[in-house]
Amino acid sequence: MESIAPFSLCDYAHIAPWIILGVLLLGGLNFPISEDLVLILSGATASLCMPEYTFWLYGWTYAACCLASWETYWIGRLLGPKLYDFRWFRRFLDEKRISRLHHYYEKYGILVFIVGRFCPGGVRNALFLSSGLGKMPFGRYVLRDGFGALCSTACLFYLGYSFGINYPTVIHFIKTYDIALLIIILLIIILLYFFTVYKAKTNN
Repeated sequence: MESIAPFSLCDYAHIAPWIILGVLLLGGLNFPISEDLVLILSGATASLCMPEYTFWLYGWTYAACCLASWETYWIGRLLGPKLYDFRWFRRFLDEKRISRLHHYYEKYGILVFIVGRFCPGGVRNALFLSSGLGKMPFGRYVLRDGFGALCSTACLFYLGYSFGINYPTVIHFIKTYDIALLIIILLIIILLYFFTVYKAKTNN
């Protein structure tokens, strides 16, 4: 199986856990890093390069996701409203969004964390920060976010693992229908571009 895996993936499999941890912790500091992509690549690494350590790698990845969210929580908890003075966080952090998220997790509890874990990084980090800003008890936060993280990491890790197992089939499909896929991707990009322009005009 390793012989068909992308060399750049398996060549660094032995340090993959530390790469995963470092990248996710940077994401917790609001660097533009996709946690979802890291989870998918982690699952693919397990199936392609180190299948005997699949459960261990998943456990490590899950723990890293939790640590990253705790990092974001404590930034919000310790800095509080001072966060609004940092341009680094103002990109996605505003009092209206924080207030709305605070209302949601007070009303819906753990469900907000389950859904929030599947949302893009900006929304996800805003949820973690709002929990800290709202001074949610850390024990309650750990339980709620831990369960939400379990749901999202299991799904995305399994998605990456499944891709790794079916890697030859996927590559064969791409090579067979590469022109059609390219056209579809270009159409999606064009549609997204026009949607963004239209949205910007309507907001103005």
